[in-house]
Amino acid sequence: MTHNKEKNGHGQMKNYSVSDSYCKFEVKDLLSCWEDSKFKRTFEDNCQFVKNYPIGDSIPYLQELGLAKSFHDFPNPKIPVVVTAASSDHFLEVQAQMQNLHSVVLPRYKNLKFIFYDLGLKEHEKEMMKKHCRCEYRSFPFEKYPDHVKILKGYTFKPLIAQTVLNEYGFVMWIDASIRFTTGELDSLFEIAIKDGVKILEGESGVGYRTDPTTFKFLREDPCLFADKNETQTGFFLIYRTRFIVETIMRPWVSCALTSGCMYFPGSQERTHCENQNGLGFCHRFEQSVLSIILWRLYHANLERVFIPETLFDVQRDRGAKYFESLENKNHFFFG
Repeated sequence: MTHNKEKNGHGQMKNYSVSDSYCKFEVKDLLSCWEDSKFKRTFEDNCQFVKNYPIGDSIPYLQELGLAKSFHDFPNPKIPVVVTAASSDHFLEVQAQMQNLHSVVLPRYKNLKFIFYDLGLKEHEKEMMKKHCRCEYRSFPFEKYPDHVKILKGYTFKPLIAQTVLNEYGFVMWIDASIRFTTGELDSLFEIAIKDGVKILEGESGVGYRTDPTTFKFLREDPCLFADKNETQTGFFLIYRTRFIVETIMRPWVSCALTSGCMYFPGSQERTHCENQNGLGFCHRFEQSVLSIILWRLYHANLERVFIPETLFDVQRDRGAKYFESLENKNHFFFG
């Protein structure tokens, strides 16, 4: 591990750690990061930079996902399709989410379409989900995609699901199993998502710290540009289909997901612990890292405009409920 020093406002020396893997990639030290690392001057130039990201192994899949070069416009709905996904490890957590949706959101939006993607439920869990979720149940088609997509801790499934539903319906709202709505009044969120094209959560730590050098190198991005840029979080986001969104956000995000060595690479699933934030490239956040890079490249000075208000929801990780079992018992009481 190497350390770079810079004087702070009090004339004292501050240490910045740069991971050894960065030395191998000949990345500049942090002092030069802030001296000469800049985004392109114009919005158009930054858009073109993102469009020129390598697309790797994604070409055989882009046509079916609606990401081929030709963009076909069609009317989008004013209410998004809600999407989530879970494996058996999160079955209780996603039940608590269903209970929240059923009690808080669906009473306000009675025709809201909700899709659940099965990432590995057990057979009895599948039957319970189909019976009680009030959703469209889908089994994620791992067999259609490269082998690395099967590794759930690589999170490449998330961009693929989001794009699949976006291509079908034009407006998607992704919620992780941990998201709980505190209000059912979401009209203003939907309206600004339509206006801006994307709404997402703001993170708390730098993209440069939480992204492995491998990803920066694949995208031909300078990690120094992102050392002091807070990540975005993909636990909750909305995407509205336009030519701009498809060509400059979804295509590069999905292409990276489909290419081993970009979003996911061997061993990267072991680098998810991000407690230490002193070293660039200390850990890796997969789909979150890549989308953060794309959004900062496009919006940098104005990224805050796409953040979701925190008053609309809570994040309740690892807090589950036996909601489906309670529904079974309720039905048994009334009809047994």
